[in-house]
Amino acid sequence: MPSIPEKMLCAVYYSNTDVRLEERPVPKIGYGEILVKTEACGLCGGETMEWYLAPRAPWVLGHEPSGVVAQVGEGVKKFKVGDRVFVHHHVSCMSCHFCNRGYYSMCEQYSKTKLDPGGFAEYFRVPAQNVQFDTQILPDNVTFEQGTLLEPMGCTLSGLKACNIRYGDTVAIVGLGFMGMSYLEQAVISPAAKIVGLDFSDWRLDKARELGATHTINPKKEDSIARLKEMNEGRLADVVIVTAPFVSAWDSGLKLCEKAATLHLGAPVDPNATWTIQANPHFRETKIVSTYSSSQVESTEVLDLIAAGRLNVNPLITHRFGLDGVKEAIQLMLKANDSLKPMIIPSMTKVK
Repeated sequence: MPSIPEKMLCAVYYSNTDVRLEERPVPKIGYGEILVKTEACGLCGGETMEWYLAPRAPWVLGHEPSGVVAQVGEGVKKFKVGDRVFVHHHVSCMSCHFCNRGYYSMCEQYSKTKLDPGGFAEYFRVPAQNVQFDTQILPDNVTFEQGTLLEPMGCTLSGLKACNIRYGDTVAIVGLGFMGMSYLEQAVISPAAKIVGLDFSDWRLDKARELGATHTINPKKEDSIARLKEMNEGRLADVVIVTAPFVSAWDSGLKLCEKAATLHLGAPVDPNATWTIQANPHFRETKIVSTYSSSQVESTEVLDLIAAGRLNVNPLITHRFGLDGVKEAIQLMLKANDSLKPMIIPSMTKVK
């Protein structure tokens, strides 16, 4: 590895239309920690939610990073300089009430364990707890870009587990951005029989069929409920997954649920929003579930699936930018059209 510089470039978020390329010191590592040189970091849809991010600004975003270990702190045994790694930005304590029940992302430690300063930087420091519990060595056949997908696809894998898909089920996915496509790819290798994708973008519907959707519906052009019943022997869906971050999408998802179905809320909405529903979910035995983020369990499982070729993740990566292109990448995602996962590649940064 080349020598580590004193300064590095970071993309610093102030708002969705104000992301600045700034110089900051390269973090110093301590006992049990490692320093990683960022090779790739995906942009998450959550990093376009201004209602969530603006109060925390200025902030270096990027929580889906992969890279090369540039420095190893005292006490680190598992990793060495030069290792190719994925690093999860949050890890749990592994010993509290919630961890013992398998709800790792509910652990009080979970959100306190963050990367320093974030993945949209040339280097980042990995705290000792993250090093211990969810830093994964990438096999030679897994690229850095593929490695960044362990975090978001771990989130969708966690969500699918909560859906309890059975053999022969019909699964409907509302919203076919990156997360919707990730649910789709993992539903394809589940026991589901029919997988129906719903989106307003014909480009995304075409992509969904390429990735394994058995049917697609554009709600702008046809009646979703009537079309779903037509293709499904008069029934609605057994599992409905909503990835669009709007209460209106939750309403649409609930209407697509057959009796005894599971509705999975797969994306957060503005916390000031209110969802009002009638009591029919009780009488129809509708199960409404949600999951937040993922854990070291899903990181390992997704890595194994990608390495084995069971998940075709390359088509999910649609655009690449340097650190100077984060604002452009955010605007691209907000348009919600012919894009899925923008990748931030620090080596592509153009310094003016």
